[in-house]
Amino acid sequence: MPLIPYISVKGLSKVFWSRFGLAAFTRRSKVFNKVVTKTLFDGDDMVVLPKDDVVRSRRIDMNLDFEDGGESTVLPSDIVKDIIDRSSDIFIMNFCLCRKSNGCDDFPRDKGCVFLGKGVHKIPVDFGHLASREEAKRYIDECTELGLVHIIGRNKLDSIWLNTGHKRDLMTICNCCPCCCLWNMTRNISDEIGGVFKRLNGVSVSVDVGRCIGCGSCQEICFTKAISIENGKCSLNLDMCRGCGRCVELCPVNAISLDFDQTVISGEVDRINSLVNL
Repeated sequence: MPLIPYISVKGLSKVFWSRFGLAAFTRRSKVFNKVVTKTLFDGDDMVVLPKDDVVRSRRIDMNLDFEDGGESTVLPSDIVKDIIDRSSDIFIMNFCLCRKSNGCDDFPRDKGCVFLGKGVHKIPVDFGHLASREEAKRYIDECTELGLVHIIGRNKLDSIWLNTGHKRDLMTICNCCPCCCLWNMTRNISDEIGGVFKRLNGVSVSVDVGRCIGCGSCQEICFTKAISIENGKCSLNLDMCRGCGRCVELCPVNAISLDFDQTVISGEVDRINSLVNL
């Protein structure tokens, strides 16, 4: 029985509370930042997908092989499903390490990541189970309905703590909540590491300050702290924004909007798919 994943779970659970301090130290120490970057994040590429609810009314032309076969409203969760359809090796976790470690009570702790690629066969069987494409897609729908945000890509840290081998053998699909996601560290961590966690290419977020009433709901929900209220109006730092769409969803006066550039989405799906040997 492989011991590394079990040791990792116990170890990460104990140090999870200190992640913000460790992240901040990557800004203060060039040596520490270099070691952490090379050891845990080298070659990573994680993409945040907007919430379905904020793009549900938008029509996007995408050359993807979805079941309806015709022009349709393509949702961010459909992008995840398209990549799932390209994989024959799928594993659904029965716990979320972040919510488990943080003691999260706002979202289910049993809704963990989905992993793709041949590395999934090395994950301990009591961490979850191998799944079919259809089961995995239904699971994504469940996570979407719960209000979780999908983050997809290559994450070396997952291949390390799960001991799945080469980083190209494992693709991660995170289902993140606002309070516990490991990537909450983005606002504290060095630019080199934070840069591997990015907004989906083709997604743009903007603020209509004329509509904004300065209620602060957007500032409260933003898990990268990209939003502040200045002079009674929403101010958006686009360098920090990852385009999850939570602020768009919560704004009571529709002052924040999220748009797709339909000409680049198909290429971005292919790029994400190429990150791992599926």
